[in-house]
Amino acid sequence: MFSIVDVFYIVFSQLAVGGFALLFLIPKGLVGANFYRLMGSIYLLVSGLARCANLSLHQQAVTFRNFFGIGRSLQAPFAQWPDTEAILALSFVLIVLAYTLSWWFKSPRLTQILFFAGLLCGCIWLFLSALRYRHIVQMPGEMFLLPLQFLTAAVLLGTVHSGMWFGHWYLVTPKMPVNYLRRFNSVLLYTLLGMTLLLCLNLLFRWQTVEVVPFNLFYQIIFGMRLGIGLGGTLFLYFISWDCLRPKSVARDELGATRAATGFLFIAIITAFIGEFCSRLLLLEMRFIF
Repeated sequence: MFSIVDVFYIVFSQLAVGGFALLFLIPKGLVGANFYRLMGSIYLLVSGLARCANLSLHQQAVTFRNFFGIGRSLQAPFAQWPDTEAILALSFVLIVLAYTLSWWFKSPRLTQILFFAGLLCGCIWLFLSALRYRHIVQMPGEMFLLPLQFLTAAVLLGTVHSGMWFGHWYLVTPKMPVNYLRRFNSVLLYTLLGMTLLLCLNLLFRWQTVEVVPFNLFYQIIFGMRLGIGLGGTLFLYFISWDCLRPKSVARDELGATRAATGFLFIAIITAFIGEFCSRLLLLEMRFIF
């Protein structure tokens, strides 16, 4: 049996890892240390919430002691997937904490090492969290396609979230080149196209499968929200942001263009979140669609 905690855990772990990883699109020295301190603090909070959900899934009380421990996995840390997953979740939280603090000590090499360590740890964390649900996916190659979908969703959530915060920084440093904000918009488009291909592949395999959970009215509504809001709505917001960041728009009013694009990225956070929550609900309830 699955609960809303599963959905919460999957989506927030993907946001934490994806948002942290997408900081890679911002060159060093373009923004000040305060930006990275802020982003580190945000993803520390998000990953901390995902860690709390991880404890709940393992039927452990969310306490300070349990948060910084690994429960039964202390005796056999790599005996089973959930224990390894808990270790990685906690490790990611601690790495992001160290990364955030490193911006006060002004040690670029240490900060860079912590960033790539967090990126590696986060990707493995998402990979293992996907494997925990692989048995419910009724399609060939689920051991590779499901982790790929989890990682793609992390990029999507990270793009709109980190991109939105980066867009706000144009108010702090108005002279930043607009092409760096365009990077986030381009990654958003490619990620949406990749997710659409995965969804089409999923539907193709579904038509060839005999025993599947049928679409009732509730699942049809959730699936419609996944397509219409999660993918279609976010794609529509991409085109609006793209129009705001066109050279013609930027030449007319550069600050206004970045403000507008940032505002639409903020709305894209909402549509992407709705889409991913619906996607995870369909995965866990219908045991096929993702």
